[in-house]
Amino acid sequence: MDLPKTARPARMLEAEELKALEVDGVVCARGLLGLQTIEALRFALEEAIENLPVLGGALNRAHQGFHGDIFVWKLSDAFRDLALFSCLPELAQQVLQTPSVRFFYEQFFVKRAGCPVDTPWHQDIPFWPVSGHQIISFWITLDPVSRASSGLEFVPGSHHWRERFRAVTPGHDPYMMDTDLPIAPNYAALREEYGVVGWDMEPGDVLLFGPVVCHGSDANASNSHDRRALAFRYHGTDVRFAPRHATMPLLWEHGLEPGDSLGGSLFPQVWPEVIPSEVERRMEGPEPPSPLMIKKFLEHLVAEGFGPDGEKKLFSASDE
Repeated sequence: MDLPKTARPARMLEAEELKALEVDGVVCARGLLGLQTIEALRFALEEAIENLPVLGGALNRAHQGFHGDIFVWKLSDAFRDLALFSCLPELAQQVLQTPSVRFFYEQFFVKRAGCPVDTPWHQDIPFWPVSGHQIISFWITLDPVSRASSGLEFVPGSHHWRERFRAVTPGHDPYMMDTDLPIAPNYAALREEYGVVGWDMEPGDVLLFGPVVCHGSDANASNSHDRRALAFRYHGTDVRFAPRHATMPLLWEHGLEPGDSLGGSLFPQVWPEVIPSEVERRMEGPEPPSPLMIKKFLEHLVAEGFGPDGEKKLFSASDE
């Protein structure tokens, strides 16, 4: 099987960008992606909203202008190619400094002009059935974005905090919130005290941040500009499968046992090279979720007291 040639970055991250990421837990890297990539993603994203739902039926609040989904790379070739064969894996390795890098998953978050839905303040790691620290997210905007149009904001240095917060989604999904963790404060109201930071961004600019830094965003107050964003996430060798209650469902068969390193066809290696056997099935065509895994997750919801309509409780792995 011949795989596409992996793209080289137009530029590597600069020393000051890597230092900012280390100190603050987040950095805005300007012009990291080309406009040709952005345009392809715009087309693929709109197609995914209309035709390629994974959890989209449960995540979308179209009447409020909010759309979200995860693991779309299993269905969309444009998402797949960015995840596996773009410059992002090499940039992830530059950040993580691990001997190999694997793709974790991707998700998108669309807030149409005037969308009233905010993204509650949160950390990403409580949403995920994993342990470890070597995870980096690339938050890619497809539109000009500012705080007014729901630009993502961060508490710098919060990646050093020991405290973990409850996984609160825009819809306040009860399954994801079913933990004893506290709810994060609204740091937007404590902006000066905590030095909250955010950036006006243009398409091609990318936010890089780790799994623990606290972040959130307001509603899209713009009456004329959508805010379409995607997060592509990569991980290094210390990340392990750690299933627990109230984390994102994995709807493809993966064969992992608790404590295993994430790997295989659901979390394929992308650096120093893609392993053909791990992506062979996906390269043949779209790979829908496993009916067996969906059934198991719905049975889990019912067993945990979320009722026979558990499929309506599915929500994203994290909010941005």
